[in-house]
Amino acid sequence: MNKKELAELKRQITWENELLYISKVASAYALINSEQKKILSYDMKDFSLLSQEEGDLYIEIFKKSLAGTLGKNLLEFGFPRVDGKPNPMQEQLYEIVKNQLEDEDSFRSLVQKIIEEGHYSNTVFITMAFGEYSVPLKSKNLEASYEDGYTYRFMLVSICPVDQTKIGLYYNRENNQVERKVNIDMEIKADPVDAFLYPCFSERASDVNHVLYHAKNTKSINPFFIENVLDVDYSLSPLDEESRFAQVLIGMFEDRLSMEVLTNIHENIYDSIAESEEEPSSIVYSKSDVKKLLEYSGADPVSMEHFDAVYKSILDDQELKAVNMTNVQKMAIKVPDITVNVKNGGDTKVKTEIVNGRKCLVIELDDSVEINGIEMKP
Repeated sequence: MNKKELAELKRQITWENELLYISKVASAYALINSEQKKILSYDMKDFSLLSQEEGDLYIEIFKKSLAGTLGKNLLEFGFPRVDGKPNPMQEQLYEIVKNQLEDEDSFRSLVQKIIEEGHYSNTVFITMAFGEYSVPLKSKNLEASYEDGYTYRFMLVSICPVDQTKIGLYYNRENNQVERKVNIDMEIKADPVDAFLYPCFSERASDVNHVLYHAKNTKSINPFFIENVLDVDYSLSPLDEESRFAQVLIGMFEDRLSMEVLTNIHENIYDSIAESEEEPSSIVYSKSDVKKLLEYSGADPVSMEHFDAVYKSILDDQELKAVNMTNVQKMAIKVPDITVNVKNGGDTKVKTEIVNGRKCLVIELDDSVEINGIEMKP
């Protein structure tokens, strides 16, 4: 999937939409603690029979299940074949979509696998929606045509956390009193910790060989869910890639890494993404690509002599996604008590210089400076 396809699909998830029809939604409430993992309830509903108030709560979950950035907290995985045969999980998900979520046993089986192998320590609420999106074709004049289009059928599974409501003072309508409420109710948070879409919506059609995984953020990616539930291969997380690329730079440069070179590396990665016609999440750097990047960015010959050995020891010749090698939105420069965030294009105005015998961070100023919303003249 690319960014445009993801955005197109997300736009369709609304309460009333003639193009996207959610026919069924299944749910399960699972009690999970240190002593047990127990499914307390199952439910399957026709989505169209829900009140709009209840339906909107599910819509919020569905939308957040596709929220984020491709390559960061939204990761696309291909299903590996097992002993030359189709992947069992892929076949199971394909059958659920094929049967349009009519088979409750298949839903129960998937829920059981999620709570047993998803590595959850607290109670969760699991939802599964089946939907059909009538994909409009594009005519030669780029106008959308809704006739003779393609129907994209999909399932969207979300795992939401459940928290106890807070103890506090509440108004009791029955006795017209404000009183302390005991913490007994459980609130389902419409903010999934894990979710996945199957099949992927690629080239505006179904890609049954890939699944799109969602985590709340890059720090909460769940490798147990990816490997044990989805049964796909998972190597480095986005945070791992960022951290290990930083380790490569530290290992090869040691104390020779200048701000100019580091700025050049950031800018060149940003430019490679901005100038490419490919989806940013699909741009990868091989070991040789990283080596060329560093040389082009001005790495000194002594540091480059250490590149091969350092890269091998830290990354073992693995590729890196460009979006994970650096923060492509900005550079964050930190010194004790001070953090300077520099947007792309502005890093050329920030330098390190020796002033009165001391190493200083120097920022080139334009016509004005703003401090706490007050404009100051330089």
